[in-house]
Amino acid sequence: MPLRDLFCLLEAAEDQKNAALDQSLALARAYSAHASVLVAGPKAAAPYSLISTSLVGGLVKSENEKLRAQADKIVAGAQDALKKSGAAGSVEVCLEFFQDVVLAAKERALCSDLTVLGRPGGVVARSEVLFEEMLFGAGRPVLLAVPDRKPAEKIEKIVLAWDGSVHASRALSAALALFPVKSVDVLVVSGEKDLTGIVPATKVAAHIERHGAKASIVELRVDKDGVAATVDGHASKAGADLIVMGGFGRSRLREFVLGGVTRTLSQTARTPLLLVH
Repeated sequence: MPLRDLFCLLEAAEDQKNAALDQSLALARAYSAHASVLVAGPKAAAPYSLISTSLVGGLVKSENEKLRAQADKIVAGAQDALKKSGAAGSVEVCLEFFQDVVLAAKERALCSDLTVLGRPGGVVARSEVLFEEMLFGAGRPVLLAVPDRKPAEKIEKIVLAWDGSVHASRALSAALALFPVKSVDVLVVSGEKDLTGIVPATKVAAHIERHGAKASIVELRVDKDGVAATVDGHASKAGADLIVMGGFGRSRLREFVLGGVTRTLSQTARTPLLLVH
């Protein structure tokens, strides 16, 4: 199913960047898709405290007023950008307790072809929690936009990080369904994990070509900086519009403790990243 309906989640944060919004509007304009933008932020709640309840309540009220002001600023900017882009779409705001923010975002993601997010801020950041909730909880493709780069419009050349996993296959399927891809580099990086017995790159390349795209098999040895750097470096050199890969092939706990390709690329990739779990 081609891209018709995308969801863009923006955090109501003071350092909010426009990468996710810019990427969403570029795709919506290029593919005549509808962009649903949600500006979301967790409101503060007064915890139990031995301090005067009036003092705590005043602090909470002040923080929530700051959150509302910041959200209103981002909403106004998003509405202006949407109007200027000429794309169809809507802008909403959700300022609730964090668990309710997550539920509101997942509800919209479930009813969209694609969710677009900004780069997550790290393992303890709310943006990381939102990213993982969208990837695991909504079951839909997630595209991470890249800051300080012109947003990709037509997605024509992609790099598929192929490790033979179910997640990588699902990510490829999503990319081919959403975008009229013209060429795919099937990238196999050896030297980091055992690839013995995986589905050969030749077979997935033949599958890609039956979809009308040119497939090239690229085999690289992992460089000294790891698989993520190898994938990112090749995508940059190849001029790819998108890196496509499975998200969190290992458990989230293992990736938290040891690191992993998904987590590293989500925070460092220089090319937009499409992930499916």
